[in-house]
Amino acid sequence: MIFGLTDLELEKFYLILHPRPAYVIGSGSVGRDANFMAASWVTPVAEEPPLVGVAVDVESHTYGLINKYKEFTVNVLPFDKIEVIYEVGSSHGWEVNKLEILPGTKGKVVRAPIAEGAIGALECKVYDSIEAEDVIFYAGEVVQAWVDPEYFHMKRGWSIKNNPIPLHNWGRGFFQVGQFRKV
Repeated sequence: MIFGLTDLELEKFYLILHPRPAYVIGSGSVGRDANFMAASWVTPVAEEPPLVGVAVDVESHTYGLINKYKEFTVNVLPFDKIEVIYEVGSSHGWEVNKLEILPGTKGKVVRAPIAEGAIGALECKVYDSIEAEDVIFYAGEVVQAWVDPEYFHMKRGWSIKNNPIPLHNWGRGFFQVGQFRKV
């Protein structure tokens, strides 16, 4: 034991990093074979060039579409869309047309869908990738960014007091930030 900490099974290491925002990843080409998937394993990677990363299961439909089209979107949906986020994250894109669950429109720069009702979205082109056994981590160059000014201020970022972003707490469902404490 180190400093009173308890060992955690390595297979569950990622739980230390939860809760995390729940995003929706758009892939494919709108009007052809587009898809959405829920993801919380999303992170900024660099500012120059502007990169964002997402881990995608190698057995998913999203994996095939990102490999084919070399682009994707990261969509921030508000908490009141949590049922939709859960549904696109609990169904398989090979079996269900997820754009019937969550409509989307082609991005300004990429063909991948931007989710209807998104309060923020990043359009990305694949910059690089790292393969593991069960996931591939895509680093995407952000080529366009969208935000709803009702919830986002260009100098302060997302509103903490009126924060609508759902957080995924593994095994415990979703919640949203309820309080802000300045330190």
